[in-house]
Amino acid sequence: ICIRARAEGTTEGPRIVLVDPATGRERLGPPPEPADLAWLERWWPLSPGRRAEIGRTRDEAWASVLGRLTRGRAIAVDYAHPVDNRPPCGTLCGYRDGTLVPPIPDGSCDITAHVALDSCAATAPAGRTVTRLTTQREALRALGLTGARPPIELAHTAPREYLRALARAGEEAELIDPTGLGGFGWLCHDIG
Repeated sequence: ICIRARAEGTTEGPRIVLVDPATGRERLGPPPEPADLAWLERWWPLSPGRRAEIGRTRDEAWASVLGRLTRGRAIAVDYAHPVDNRPPCGTLCGYRDGTLVPPIPDGSCDITAHVALDSCAATAPAGRTVTRLTTQREALRALGLTGARPPIELAHTAPREYLRALARAGEEAELIDPTGLGGFGWLCHDIG
């Protein structure tokens, strides 16, 4: 099977990674299609031995969504990586029952990869969109989430309210932790 979204750099240029769905064994196949090769050159340049997930079709799908919106906000949230700091081996991985497993395309696991949100951002229609790339931490902090503990005095005067506020502070702290969920990338397009 050919997973056209994965490529590896070679001395002759990028090659598509072919995967045997029964064993997960990989081998290098043909070069990417010209449009995918152009995407790689702009968004994820590959040197020999490095891998990438090609995001051209994802970017086209995102552009299609943006093109249908007449006004409002489109938001994409994902683990992300900028063009100047792409993972050298790509991000493709498999999960089965919440456990990390090899990404074998045999239907036995979920296969996922992180999104190059910067390439998605570039698909915005010119002139009618305001685009912002940020982190979940910064986006939620701008909405007022702080993760700050409630005043301890509240524990003495209103213990139930204090416990609710303490639980909320813990939830907020988890959402904005820069080494955890707060590190998610957020892409926001305001249209109209």
